[in-house]
Amino acid sequence: MIPIHLSVARTFNNDFETGDLTDWEKTGTAFDFQPTWGDNPTARNRGQPSRHQGDWWLGLFEKYQGPDKGVELGQSAGQTQGDAPLGELTSIEFKIIGHTMNFLIGGGSHPWGSAAPCCVNLIINEKVELSSTGNATETMSRKEWDVSDLRGKTAQVVVVDNNGGGWGHPNFDDIHQADANGKNIPWDRVMAVEAQGKLAVSWAQMKKYYR
Repeated sequence: MIPIHLSVARTFNNDFETGDLTDWEKTGTAFDFQPTWGDNPTARNRGQPSRHQGDWWLGLFEKYQGPDKGVELGQSAGQTQGDAPLGELTSIEFKIIGHTMNFLIGGGSHPWGSAAPCCVNLIINEKVELSSTGNATETMSRKEWDVSDLRGKTAQVVVVDNNGGGWGHPNFDDIHQADANGKNIPWDRVMAVEAQGKLAVSWAQMKKYYR
C-alpha cells in the first residue's frame, strides 16, 4: 500500500498577532525588536497614533515588545530604536488569488528606486511589481494594490528599511487579499491553493498503482 501524504492548509501571520516574525525572514538589524506592541507612538506622546490592528504591528522606529516580553528585556512603553537600524523582512510565498491586496502602512515616504528606500514591495520572480510608502507620519492608513493581472502567480511581500535618516522607517500591519467585491479572503483559503496543487500532483502520481 502506498502511503498518502496530504498537504494541510495553513494560515499566514499577516498581522503579526503571533507576537513574533513567524512566516517572515529578516536580514540586518532593523527587525530585531519587532513586531512592536501597542500604540507606542502615543506612549511617547508623539501625537500620531499608530492605528494598528490587534496588539502587534511592525513599527521600525519602536523598541517595545509588550508588558511581558518587553519587560523581560528591560524595555518600557514609549522606548525607541530610532531610524539607524537597517534591514529587510520577507514573507513566505503565497498564491495571488484575489483582485486586490490591502494593508496598513505608515512611516517614511522614501520610495522604491530612491537611493535609500523604506517601503513595502510585492515581489514576483524577484521583480518588484508593486510598492507603497507611508506619508511621513507614524499613523498608518489603509492602502490597496490592484493585483487582478497577477492572479495565479506566486508572490512574496518584502518590508524594506534601507534608510537611516529622517523618517527612515516603515510601519506596516494587517495585509489581506480581497475578492472582486472587496471582501477579504481568509488566509487559510489563500494558502490552501498551493496545498490543493500538491495534493493533485500526489494523486496523479498514485493513480498508476490502482489501474
